[in-house]
Amino acid sequence: MYVAFVSEIDAVFFVCYNDSIPFSYRKDVLLLSSLFRRVRLPVCALLLPWLAFFLADGFVYAFTDVTGWCSLAFSAVWAAVLAGFLFLLPRWAARIIFLMLYYCAAIYAIVQAGYFRIFGKFMWLKDLLYLRDGTEFAGSVFTFLSPGFVLAAVLLLALGIIVAILRPKTQTSRVKLLAVCLCAITAVAALPYLLNVSCAADNRELGLGTDFYAGKSLRRAYELMYDAKKVYSLCGLYQTAGRDIAVHWIAPYLPGNQSAETERLATIERFFDDYAGSGEANDMTGLFAGKNVILVLMESADDWAINETNAPTITKMMDEGINFTNMYTPLYGSVRTFNTEFTMNTGIFSPTNGNLTFNYCGNDYAESLPNLFRGQGYSANAFHYNSPNFYSRGIMEPAMGYENYICYADYTEYGNSFSQALNEDTFVLTNESLHDLLLCEQPFFNFVISRNAHMPYSKQDSVSRYALEKYPQYEGTDECAEVDYYYAKINLLDDFFAMLLEDLEQEGLLENTVIVGVTDHYSYSMKDQARVLELSDVPVDLMVEKTPFFIWSADMDESMTVEKTLNTSDILPTLLNLFGIQSEYRYIGHDAFDPDYDGYAIFSDGSWITSDVVYEDGAVTYEFYEDASAATDLETMNQLAQRYIETVNLILESDYYAK
Repeated sequence: MYVAFVSEIDAVFFVCYNDSIPFSYRKDVLLLSSLFRRVRLPVCALLLPWLAFFLADGFVYAFTDVTGWCSLAFSAVWAAVLAGFLFLLPRWAARIIFLMLYYCAAIYAIVQAGYFRIFGKFMWLKDLLYLRDGTEFAGSVFTFLSPGFVLAAVLLLALGIIVAILRPKTQTSRVKLLAVCLCAITAVAALPYLLNVSCAADNRELGLGTDFYAGKSLRRAYELMYDAKKVYSLCGLYQTAGRDIAVHWIAPYLPGNQSAETERLATIERFFDDYAGSGEANDMTGLFAGKNVILVLMESADDWAINETNAPTITKMMDEGINFTNMYTPLYGSVRTFNTEFTMNTGIFSPTNGNLTFNYCGNDYAESLPNLFRGQGYSANAFHYNSPNFYSRGIMEPAMGYENYICYADYTEYGNSFSQALNEDTFVLTNESLHDLLLCEQPFFNFVISRNAHMPYSKQDSVSRYALEKYPQYEGTDECAEVDYYYAKINLLDDFFAMLLEDLEQEGLLENTVIVGVTDHYSYSMKDQARVLELSDVPVDLMVEKTPFFIWSADMDESMTVEKTLNTSDILPTLLNLFGIQSEYRYIGHDAFDPDYDGYAIFSDGSWITSDVVYEDGAVTYEFYEDASAATDLETMNQLAQRYIETVNLILESDYYAK
């Protein structure tokens, strides 16, 4: 028996044709060899490929927080279909095609699971194009992956080679072909049934009936493709990837898609008819009319880090200006910083439908802040230390209406290694040429993207080392070393605002300039998220998305605190109202001072926050006051959330503002 397993050909030949070995023994060897062949054929040719394809999806399931059986059931079916198809092929063809299919699946599974481990969400296939912009932080990214994750990934990749080597010879017959085809047809026919069963079970669990607009309906996510995690939770890796390709890579180019344009526009109009702001004047209309504007994107500046110790200047500006204490910056698309950057400039969130924001660089953004301010005679430029290729800002900033994207590298002698010299955002003020561009003579609406508080937070990062050397008092102050570096970096950001105020005063522009500070996202890039939650001191995790937002002007008679729940899309209409700029366009966001707007933040997975409750995963998870749930129309708010997400995508897909 051992001989048959070791060398099926040579050993069996030797035993069976060696007359010195008793015939009875040779007969037993032949029987064992025949049995081994019969067992080995289905095991190595069918079961092992099926197991390999299934484990690729199992890897994603194991390293994410997806629960339930349906995604695995879908993958089991698709793994069987793929294994059956390979069973019909000769050994050499089966090996080649298996390796191609398997490694596509395995690598995609590893990337998907790794992306979730880092960012807490799933990605669409087109999001892989963003990886180019993440190479600068690749070293930090891999620190988020545990040794167990890396080991499991290596084993998953090794499994493909093993299965290919063990592939036996097979011969196709009509019976085998018919059997495989029947099984494949039956399996594929079972997929819609699995889809319906899973959605029904999901809705029954939540008490939602068949209302697809309500809460956590996976069917709605599957139809609109607005959240990759929900689609995966419903139908697993292979069905999700197939639908991703069909919907996002094929359907947009089909003739039938063009004929749906009229309906898309009608859907947007219906949303605006039901939910758009009134656009009427209020007590804050025109408060800052005619003043200059410096809009600052405060990269990663979380609200728990902004205080008199770490950021005395920013804190003072918040206390003296308009401080919005319940601003949320939800993640739409896959890139947090550019999502906020795009939204606050255009009023439109990044798409959640698998397309990249950059795909819409040719859209008409006449409704954007820079375009509307330029229409009032302002100049508008964007400033940042990073290259124009990063997030395609060299294309996107002019597309959004800025006259130029001004990269600090063009104003140094360091070439491609310029980032080593630019340890502080104040470079835009200390460099004479940049200073004159930022604080120019004509009315200006200028946009500064900071970087001082950006990840990573460790001694391996040059800016982190510089910050802690400049502010050594933070070393060892927190149980988490990352926080020490983070506080020091926040101080660097504050230095920029302090120098900006000084320079504005020296130039005689202080009284006539409004400074707007917006954070792009909370400190999600810290590896110790448990410590971030402790420092954020929020009752539920979703509220960690709350970030600073303030507007400051030197001549304000009195400070103001706005406690209304707001989201990133509200920034644009709020600024237009404060500067008295009339726009012919309607926006998904609202003026924060509109008395008819109660305020809310809607997240890309359908969760939402109002002044009453926090709602996520199909249930109220927090009440801001007793019996708040009873006072909230959950069904209506859920319907708004789904229509809101759908409209975001349709506005970009249809180039709505051009029409």
